[in-house]
Amino acid sequence: MTFEKRLRIAGLFVALGLLIQMLSLLPIHPLAFIVFVGIGAPIMVAGVIFFLLSLVSQPQRSE
Repeated sequence: MTFEKRLRIAGLFVALGLLIQMLSLLPIHPLAFIVFVGIGAPIMVAGVIFFLLSLVSQPQRSE
């Protein structure tokens, strides 16, 4: 998998997590907080971790 593709996937995870968090702020309901913390935050954190791992684990080019 190329570096650009990994960055794109990480960006999609972060954007999806932020979108879920934004949508969970619209309703005034106790379950909105559970969605915010239980679903949105882990997806966003997974995107950040995937981004950081893609920075430090670039494949070695054999030429």
